[in-house]
Amino acid sequence: MATVAVVHPKTINPLLAAYLQSLATKPMLTKSLTSGSLSVLSEIIAGHVAGSPPPPLSAKERTGFFPLDLLKQNHKAIKLGIYGFFVSAPLGHALLAILQRAFAGKTSARAKLMQIIASNLFISPIQQSVYIAAMAIINGATTPQAIINAWKMSIMKILKLSWVVSTLTMIVAQKFLAPELWVPFFTLVGQSVGCVINIQVKKRAIAARAKSQAAKDAAEALEKKAQDELAKKRAQE
Repeated sequence: MATVAVVHPKTINPLLAAYLQSLATKPMLTKSLTSGSLSVLSEIIAGHVAGSPPPPLSAKERTGFFPLDLLKQNHKAIKLGIYGFFVSAPLGHALLAILQRAFAGKTSARAKLMQIIASNLFISPIQQSVYIAAMAIINGATTPQAIINAWKMSIMKILKLSWVVSTLTMIVAQKFLAPELWVPFFTLVGQSVGCVINIQVKKRAIAARAKSQAAKDAAEALEKKAQDELAKKRAQE
C-alpha cells in the first residue's frame, strides 16, 4: 500500500503575517512607519554605544511630564525619526521601484548579478549621500560647506561598508528567504548598518572635538607660559 505524504502548510509568526499584510496593502505608510520607528531606536542606541548619550535636561527645561521630557531629551532621535518617515522610506521606495522596473521579468543569474551591481552603483550612493547630509544637519551643520565636508569625510567609508553588506544580504535573500520576507529583511539589515554608521560618525565627531579642545588647551597653555615668563622677566628688571 502506497504511503501518502501529508504536507503541512508553513506557518509564520502572526505579527510578521500582520506586518506583511500591511506592507502589501499600505506599502508606503508601512515602510515610513517602520523606518521612522527604527531610526529613533537607532539614534538612541548609537548615542549610548558611541559614548555620547543626550545630556540630561536642566531644571528649567524639564516639564515634569516624563514622556514629553523624554522626547525633549532625545530631540536628535526624533529628528532622525522624522527623516526616516518623510525622506528615507519614500526615497528607498522610489529607488527600489526604479530598480525593479529596470529588471522586471529578468531572472537569469546574469540579471541577478547586474541587479546587485546596479543597486551598489546607483541606489547606495544616493541613499548614503542623503543619509550623511541628514545626519550632518541633525548633528548641527548649518552651512552647505559643513554638509559637504561631512560628506567628503564619510562617503567612501560608508559606501564600502554598504557595498559589502548589500551584496551579502542580496545573496542571502535570494538563496534562503521567500520573496515576501525580503522587504522586512532588507529594512532590518539597512537599519542595523545605519546604526553602525551613526556610531562611527558620532565617534569621529567626538574625536574631532577632543582634538580641537586639545589644540585649544595647548595654545592657552603656551600663552599662559609666555605671559608668566614675561611677568617674571619684568619682575627681575
